[in-house]
Amino acid sequence: MDLELQKEIRQLNVANAIKGAVTTSLKEILLRLTKDRLNFIAAGCALSGRSKLKKQELADALYERITDEKEVRAAFLTAEPQEWAFVNRLLEAPYVQDDEVFPDAYLFLMDKGLVYSFMEQDKLYYVIPEEIKDIYRKLDRHAFHEERGYSQLVLQYIEAAVSLYGICPVQKLIEIYNAQNGDGLTEEAFGAICASVAEKVRTWEVKDGYLFSDSLNGESVDEFGAFLESVKDKPYYIPPKEELLQYADIDYFEMTPQLEALKRYIMQSLGKVEQLADAIVDDVQLACSMEEPLDALIGEFDRRGIRLSQKQLKELQPLIYNVYAHTRTWANRGFTPAELNPQPKPAAPKDNVVLFPAAGSAKIGRNEPCPCGSGKKFKKCCL
Repeated sequence: MDLELQKEIRQLNVANAIKGAVTTSLKEILLRLTKDRLNFIAAGCALSGRSKLKKQELADALYERITDEKEVRAAFLTAEPQEWAFVNRLLEAPYVQDDEVFPDAYLFLMDKGLVYSFMEQDKLYYVIPEEIKDIYRKLDRHAFHEERGYSQLVLQYIEAAVSLYGICPVQKLIEIYNAQNGDGLTEEAFGAICASVAEKVRTWEVKDGYLFSDSLNGESVDEFGAFLESVKDKPYYIPPKEELLQYADIDYFEMTPQLEALKRYIMQSLGKVEQLADAIVDDVQLACSMEEPLDALIGEFDRRGIRLSQKQLKELQPLIYNVYAHTRTWANRGFTPAELNPQPKPAAPKDNVVLFPAAGSAKIGRNEPCPCGSGKKFKKCCL
């Protein structure tokens, strides 16, 4: 991990921690918090009338809310994979000592009052209070894990669909899910699952019967309409389940032979190490998927201080055109230009076709740490 990023993560973890000895009793923990911190958790728990309560009253009211079985169950059901992995670590021990936990593994659960951290003798400790552990132990585990598995799978399909298509009708998503799983996902069940994660940071939104990637934020309804009109006669690329769900990982892309050829050129002809070649290939692929102009793609080299000769530019252009021709795009509903037009000349990225342009001119690379301090890559956070 980058030392600067590691420092920022630790500062954030320390800022969130209660200073002093570890406590595992929820009642005792709440008493140690400031009223401002109690109010913050109360807001996360949607506790009504919180502004009128004195500190002790607020702590008592929060205790009742946090230890409500429905609240605990709902929060654990919606825990993302990294959150759930951390929850399981905490459930198995009185506390966990770890100085390098990424904040996104615990912040949502901390806002709900289910996880707390302590700073003692310059070490960070994390706790799920004993009262919460007792509630979890009393749950019908089989029913809980079955429901969690079902809702998490639906959410994976949502993430994959917005990654592959940008915009996808809810009914199409339901159709794809049912065709590959046979579980009878209904529009009502889909809506309930979406509502259950409404408070979480997501990469998508639901509006007017469509799933939208959050990369489209700020676009007007007219522009959405124009995009939908432009793709209405195109089929959807629907890969098998195992392949489709890979797109739920925002870092995933298909490493095509064309990308491999570009990577080899960067390493062999430009003399760059594999790590840098991988980063450039990753960014070029993302730029091609969003149909950015050729100068933006070449800009990925310039941004890294790689000065290209006229000869190298001439050699790179057909490689990049081939990458573009074999890159899955939203404008083709997940197909590549080459798949929709089997024998064209290699298609160049168009000069000005970006219906929903990315921040291609940003000085921060897509794979670099996000400047907001979240610990995530820029493309996975504020890009």
